Amino acid sequence: MLQFELLDETFDLNQTHSYHLSIQADLDGFLFSILDSSAEKYLGLKQYAFEDLRTNAELFDAISGILNEDPLLHKAYSTVSCIHPDQRSTMLPAALFDKEQLKSYFEFNHPLKELDELHYNYLSRLDAYLIFPIYHEISNLYLQSWVNAGFFHPVSILAEEALGQRDGVVVSIQFSGNHFDILATEGQSLKLHNSFSYRSDEDLLYFILFIFDKLGLEQAETPVLLSGNIDKFKDTPAFLKPYFKKLIFRPAPSGFRYPPAFDRIQEHIYLNVFKVYHCG
Repeated sequence: MLQFELLDETFDLNQTHSYHLSIQADLDGFLFSILDSSAEKYLGLKQYAFEDLRTNAELFDAISGILNEDPLLHKAYSTVSCIHPDQRSTMLPAALFDKEQLKSYFEFNHPLKELDELHYNYLSRLDAYLIFPIYHEISNLYLQSWVNAGFFHPVSILAEEALGQRDGVVVSIQFSGNHFDILATEGQSLKLHNSFSYRSDEDLLYFILFIFDKLGLEQAETPVLLSGNIDKFKDTPAFLKPYFKKLIFRPAPSGFRYPPAFDRIQEHIYLNVFKVYHCG
């Protein structure tokens, strides 16, 4: 189901070959943005919601339907970034990385499912690699539409965004479906990365407090930056606020321009598709 479409008046369907396309899809929905990279301006943002999807096979069918029906996705683009949220990922220092050993690295921490296809992103700020799975049929679907498609994990985008932005320790939390990724950074140093499934605000609070206790962080002093699929007007932020005095919704990247129509959105929800362009 289409939730919204925001297009700038300068968007030209005949010029998509010079635009960048960013896509993110999971069991909750499908989202994409269009960037005029030469003007450093976002021209479009479109979101579809899914209901009752439970498997990657069902997600494949839903994505296939959108790619067949949406005219904006029938065009060629200069570059294409496909973001695939998955709770499973493994980070490895570059000095130990060998792309012939992806399966061994990944299975040290996570099970590899049937039809999983392993990909990796290089994290330049950490000199490390993040290894993550994509359902094979979904990656093929994107590559059939755009041979220049590249694949990214949300943690790769979050890490590049979080590292080096602030002095002192910062906790960054990114929500996706029924799990969240949490990173603790200090300048250019990554102190911790973990991912947790949760069902309630109480679960969420428990895991965050566990990380704060593990790292010896002060709840009143440590900034907690939120992004991803969390509504600032719902109960969860209000529930967390008494425990973390510096609770902040991460803003959209400052290096781009955004059309007036984007003022209607909660920009922290869409950071992945706004930020991935600089994560090549």
